[in-house]
Amino acid sequence: MAVLRTISDVLPVLFLIVVFGFFSASSNGVRLPSQALVAKWSQDISKELKTKLDAATGVQQVKMLYEEQNFPAVYVNGSVLVQKVANKWQEMLQDKMVAVENIVLKLEDAYKKHKRNYSIVEDDVQYYNAKNASKMPLNLTYLDNFKSEVNTNYSAVQIPTDIWVGDNKILNGIEATNSIDEVFRENYQKDPQLLWQYFGSADGFYRSYPAAKWMTTEKPEQDQYDVRRRGWYIQAASSPKNVMILVDTSGSTFGMTLEITKVSVYKALDTLGNDDFVNVAWFNSSAELVSCFETFVQANLRNKNLLKDKVKELTSSGIALFDKGLKKAFEAFKEFEDIEAAGRDQQNQGAMCHNVILIFTDGGEADERATFEEYNVPVKIRVFVFKVGTDSMVPADGVREMACMNQGYFSNIQSFGAVRLTTLDYVPVLSRPMVLSGKKHFQWSDIYLDVLGLGMMTTLTRPVYNTTGENNQQMLAVVGTDITTKNMEDTVPQRKPRVNSIYKQAIGPEGYAFGINSNGYILLHPRLKAEAEIEAILELGYLTEPPNVDFLEVEYEIPEKTKLRIEMIDQETNQTTMRTPIMSSDERYLEFVNMTYSYTFITNTTFSVAIAQPQFGLWEWSITSKGSLLEDFGNLIDEQDDVTLLIAPWEFCDCHVGQEGRITTENITNSIQEAIAALQQLSTVLEICDDYMVRKLLVDANITRHVADYWKKVKQNDPTKFDGIIFNAVATHGGVTRIYPSSVPEEWTAEEIAAFQDPWDQQYYRRALYTDKYVFAAPYNSDGVMLPVNESYWTSLMVSKAVHMTKDIIHAVVAASLDPDVFNDMWIGKTKKGFNDMEDEKLSCVNESIQCYILDDGGFIVATNQEDRQGNVGSFFGIIDGDLMLDLKNKTVYNLMTMNDFQAACPRQSAGAGSSGPRSTSVPTLSDVVNFNTWAVTAAWSFLRHFLYDIFFLGVSDFSTSYVEAEDIEASKNVSCIKIVKQYYHGDGIRDSSGLIDCTSCSRLWRASHIDATNLLLVVTESGCDACPNKVVTQVAEEPPPGEGPDPCEAAKHPRYRERPSEHCYDFDENESFDDCSSASILRSHLYRLLALQLLLLILTRLM
Repeated sequence: MAVLRTISDVLPVLFLIVVFGFFSASSNGVRLPSQALVAKWSQDISKELKTKLDAATGVQQVKMLYEEQNFPAVYVNGSVLVQKVANKWQEMLQDKMVAVENIVLKLEDAYKKHKRNYSIVEDDVQYYNAKNASKMPLNLTYLDNFKSEVNTNYSAVQIPTDIWVGDNKILNGIEATNSIDEVFRENYQKDPQLLWQYFGSADGFYRSYPAAKWMTTEKPEQDQYDVRRRGWYIQAASSPKNVMILVDTSGSTFGMTLEITKVSVYKALDTLGNDDFVNVAWFNSSAELVSCFETFVQANLRNKNLLKDKVKELTSSGIALFDKGLKKAFEAFKEFEDIEAAGRDQQNQGAMCHNVILIFTDGGEADERATFEEYNVPVKIRVFVFKVGTDSMVPADGVREMACMNQGYFSNIQSFGAVRLTTLDYVPVLSRPMVLSGKKHFQWSDIYLDVLGLGMMTTLTRPVYNTTGENNQQMLAVVGTDITTKNMEDTVPQRKPRVNSIYKQAIGPEGYAFGINSNGYILLHPRLKAEAEIEAILELGYLTEPPNVDFLEVEYEIPEKTKLRIEMIDQETNQTTMRTPIMSSDERYLEFVNMTYSYTFITNTTFSVAIAQPQFGLWEWSITSKGSLLEDFGNLIDEQDDVTLLIAPWEFCDCHVGQEGRITTENITNSIQEAIAALQQLSTVLEICDDYMVRKLLVDANITRHVADYWKKVKQNDPTKFDGIIFNAVATHGGVTRIYPSSVPEEWTAEEIAAFQDPWDQQYYRRALYTDKYVFAAPYNSDGVMLPVNESYWTSLMVSKAVHMTKDIIHAVVAASLDPDVFNDMWIGKTKKGFNDMEDEKLSCVNESIQCYILDDGGFIVATNQEDRQGNVGSFFGIIDGDLMLDLKNKTVYNLMTMNDFQAACPRQSAGAGSSGPRSTSVPTLSDVVNFNTWAVTAAWSFLRHFLYDIFFLGVSDFSTSYVEAEDIEASKNVSCIKIVKQYYHGDGIRDSSGLIDCTSCSRLWRASHIDATNLLLVVTESGCDACPNKVVTQVAEEPPPGEGPDPCEAAKHPRYRERPSEHCYDFDENESFDDCSSASILRSHLYRLLALQLLLLILTRLM
């Protein structure tokens, strides 16, 4: 009985399943084909496509032609290649080290011999002023390696706008170093690949070779470049540091003083680099950290930006109790000691060298000796104090004593114009122990954008010491030279081969090289955006900071990648293989492949380099021609009727070097012909062309000629096999592309031909490598808008397939361009046939009441039966039908992976009038509260006093540029931001699927079925209903909504592994002198101007 009851319960369910699965279902008034019928359609479409494309492309013919050659397979050993790369890097960097050391020795000798001239004037010194060439005109000639007009006989000098050109120190420094041009020239003659050579003086001027005009020559008054603020300079000038910034927010700082304080904190943060750690706290009658950072965090760009945002929100109130702020700082250092010692779970957090407190206050005379005796005896933490503002009523003796008794320095910041220079005052103090040690170290900076236009680069630096006298603790300068990321890329076995390279094997179109430093930040990587790609966020030029892009922020993070990053930071040599997602170059598709990573380190640097090879790039054929070069060359140049030959614009011959992308097929064939003609009688090896590359090219030309003959023969015998095919193509690993018929490319422009010339740059070629299926793609419609449908081949469908051979070698890809009208007729026609081949147009995609779409593996529309949607082909499906796209994802028909793009640019949002944040009250008396005039006069005078100070004491030009950086930042059209990059991809193992979108008052059925042997998915659905939300789902990278996206607070709690700099720490020296611990106030040298200013204040107050 129990069995019968069970059967009676199951039968109704089975009946519903049968009805739902094999008969049409109706919802929303539309009959929808069953899942089984949709699956049959996809199978019929698959069979038709595979049969037609196999015959038309000749994929099996290509495979047979190559395998008949019996070429030996050779292993592309990444470990050997990466070691060669490391050796090349080491050789290149060693040459730069020698050049830099030559400059250092010459400078130290020049300074030692120079006798200071206290009466020197500008006319006494001959030099090329990079911003004003009228004093010493030079003839400048354009040199491509510098991307500038230069003069290689001289160097140029740049002096920041806020430093007086006639300053005695500046003029003596320029005169003392004029002789350095001789060393610059000698270095350049020995190494013509050497780029800019330069040094930054501790006094502020910058000398670079060869001489060139400064980039702001047209508006020299807006030049904000101060070499001493550059990351490479500060990194070389002192050891790593942990820094606590204390901001006085007491009521007396109300108004302009607090605003200057904020800008000062911003500029102080800008002086910190990735080897430093920082936090910021405010204090008045209490003390708190300004942000969610609970302890010191790495001073990278993102952390500093968050701190700046929080500092911007500070308001003034209460009274200044310095003991509260100091105890907060000292206790933070004490807590951080344990983290440093343990490395926070062995992540190597903290500088483990200098510990520094920077105090920004408007003054005070509090005696804090008891606090320092409790926390800082003996001195382990240096204290620097910056008195902000010009209010002479606020005493400074107490805060000056704080700096002097803690081996720091006291400075005055009396206006906006003094901020940039004065916030550097702490750097020379921290450099003293290193100078006294007499030891120097080469250091490598993080990558940054070149000020003179050479793109992304790293700088090799070495400090210059004052060697006059005993125990001299003055650092004179930092010397540097550049290595661009392009220089580094040129030393690796590029995706593309090049003439006379030491590498006879290339790592292929999907292989790549990358490098990281000890912080895990990338030096080079295919996804490190080049200058042209990030132009929108480079409007401030050199004022932008290094990108600080971590390796795990440009590749999808998986545990194996995390381990790889750690081992590279630890400078291990190894090889590992992992299955990993790989993003397509256009960021629309995701492929999963076994990648082999081979990696090693660069001696005497903090760099490691790796080569990544996909599974299909581990083996290649050793292709050599078996006939004579002349005979094989004939196969290359002999015209083939109705077939177009294209050759990749690679460096096949010496004359092609440096011309990549501008080399035509005719250029290449002419050069090879000359090379063959130049062969000596007994010689068989080409001299002026790369013998291996050329022979590989000739073999490919011969085989693809036979492929083209096959196409013509098939079409002649059975033209129907080419119905709907606009053209055929075959592209090879060796750089050959043949296109049939030639009538199609004959209609292309020169630009279109050049775009198709290099197969390794083509998406149809590269995407086919990852699969054994036919890969379909429609022209990308990024906005989802209706595009005009025309007859151009660019609107046709492109389908390609890799020719897989032994050991997963892929030496060729076949492709075809399909007429979309013929393609639509074919697949829609297949849906008319039901079971037993009975036709029913009402229950097919012929009926537009049933919406049918063919989507590719990224969710982009390849075809549709909707007449009014033909212009949306190439769009992401979620833009057209977001509700259904979400349901496809929920049912895992599509999966989604996301990544944060930290190199993005976003349009600046206009801020409201209150965007600067609210301000709290100061500490007025009760009568002041009810007296509006007191408030008005106080606010007006706060601004006027600083305005007049800038004019009286810094000069009009200095005042005009005081705000340039802030104005530039506010005025820029775009800002650096974070975007979410999204890739959809087919779910694993699900061939057929169906679902129901329930919208309360109505619902929608849908079916989906994969089209075998392709990357396509057939989707059949009902039209939407008004009750459905019709969401828009996008695939393009977008900013995350507020409150979403990466959380810097959480990231700070779980920092990534890093390695501290390997050089020794120089934090204190027993011979250090602390006699000079305070800067003289500029007001003391302008007594009469100060009295006049106070008199003006009195008059204005009376008038108000």
